Amino acid sequence: MNHQRIAAIIAVLFFFVWLAILYAGADHPPPPGFIVVLLLDLVAALLVFWRMPYYLDWMETGQSHRLLWVVRDGLVAGAALALLTMLAAPILGSGEPAVILTIRDRAIWFAVLAAVGIANALAIYSASVVMAKV
Repeated sequence: MNHQRIAAIIAVLFFFVWLAILYAGADHPPPPGFIVVLLLDLVAALLVFWRMPYYLDWMETGQSHRLLWVVRDGLVAGAALALLTMLAAPILGSGEPAVILTIRDRAIWFAVLAAVGIANALAIYSASVVMAKV
């Protein structure tokens, strides 16, 4: 299977898996602002599509330290998403107006999204390894 096809399959799966997770955590029916979450999920899926050929090349060529590069990608993506959502919150509204986020809360947010980014990157890399062998 060629790299673009593998990238497309994994990116589409990524989008729908995360859409299901995000929808499950949303109010029902989702608030109008959920469209922003959907758009962020779409952007993340497009980034997955963009990075997949690199992961496949690294795997095929035996690139040294490729898992560290994958972890770095996840860390950067998670931290960027955390920063983006924090910057957008005053514009879009941050949910419950009575909640005031402390520096500790923000640090936890960054740490959690960075960890989720790393886990996603490793899962995506693992999926690319499996798909490349099929």
